[in-house]
Amino acid sequence: MEKNYALALWKFVEKGNDPHKAVHALSESLSKSGRATLMPRILGAFKKIAERNALQNQDKIFVAREKDAHKAKEISGAPGAKVIVDPTLIGGWRLEAGEKLVDASFKKYLLEMYNRAVA
Repeated sequence: MEKNYALALWKFVEKGNDPHKAVHALSESLSKSGRATLMPRILGAFKKIAERNALQNQDKIFVAREKDAHKAKEISGAPGAKVIVDPTLIGGWRLEAGEKLVDASFKKYLLEMYNRAVA
């Protein structure tokens, strides 16, 4: 239930409404209905939504090992990207920047070789 409240609050603020007024109105509404104890849980759900949204809008580099991160940033040309270790990668890296995907992972090349051999 708190997720629904948090999502509604997020959408309300995203449309350009004043966040302080929105939180105050939500707090009053919950108090009137006897559900004021939900506010801390709504705050936690709201934080998760904000973190997920921030991560979606950030460039990401996926690497197989942490030690590959620096080299992947140099090669990809995305020094400000968030580095994420992906254990499904064998080696190489993947860059997700907005709508673009640059896949220079060993996994991609091995799958291409396998598909050519099977086809």
